[in-house]
Amino acid sequence: MRKRFSERYRFVKIRDSFQINSMDDGLKNRLWNIIKNIFIDTLETNYYDQDIVSPQTKEDKEFIVSIYDKFFKDNVDPLEYTRRDIRDDLKKRYFNFQWFDIYDFLEFLAEIYYSTPLDFYKKTNQVLEEEMSGYRFVDNYIAPIIDEIEIKEVESALESEYSGVRRHLSLALELLSDREKPDYINSIKESISAVEGVAQHLTGLKKDLGACVKVMKLDIQKQFIKTLSELYSWTSREDGIRHTYTGEELKTSFEEAKYMLVTCSAFVNYMIAKKGTE
Repeated sequence: MRKRFSERYRFVKIRDSFQINSMDDGLKNRLWNIIKNIFIDTLETNYYDQDIVSPQTKEDKEFIVSIYDKFFKDNVDPLEYTRRDIRDDLKKRYFNFQWFDIYDFLEFLAEIYYSTPLDFYKKTNQVLEEEMSGYRFVDNYIAPIIDEIEIKEVESALESEYSGVRRHLSLALELLSDREKPDYINSIKESISAVEGVAQHLTGLKKDLGACVKVMKLDIQKQFIKTLSELYSWTSREDGIRHTYTGEELKTSFEEAKYMLVTCSAFVNYMIAKKGTE
């Protein structure tokens, strides 16, 4: 059975799609799994039942002491936790964290661990992307990959007076934020289609964006028109995006799809604003 209109075009909100000022259970659980697997389960104990003795190496002992001393600021004298104790205690503390405390903890672990594996950054960023977090590890720091200005641009465009434009941007956001099977290629298509839609409204032409831009009568700087044309040309290149899929892998990522959503939203807002000043 076909999806209903309301299911196909449910007009998701950008703040509901990105985890920016919150963290759901799925993201929290998956980040804990990484911490446990990389930093706790690898503590060396040199014993047949490794969970019932304390970490044995100097590096591991210093690592654990640093967590309790520098992060939790607890009394570490004496600190004779077994690996099981450490895992259970850190898990209890972790799941009582606020969302921002978890990002603090991730940064702290990466900073103090004596040999932080590159796998940690890669796995963490993969989970953050898959769970639509608004943050990533960048140069050992957790940094936002979408800011308040970008959010407002998208929100403003989603409130456009043109229903077709709203539909394209809503679909772009929905395809980008699908946690099970994100579709970056079609998200980009919908983003640029929103710009094409508003250009058609402003020019009265039912042609593609390239043709609309050439006859656009708004008082828009030539450099803007050039940028808009180049953006459209990129999405219309022979190896993908707006052309028939040829079977070859298209190198399109979350970063490109997010960039296109924000950029096209800004273009939509700009052109509508210019129309209002004519």
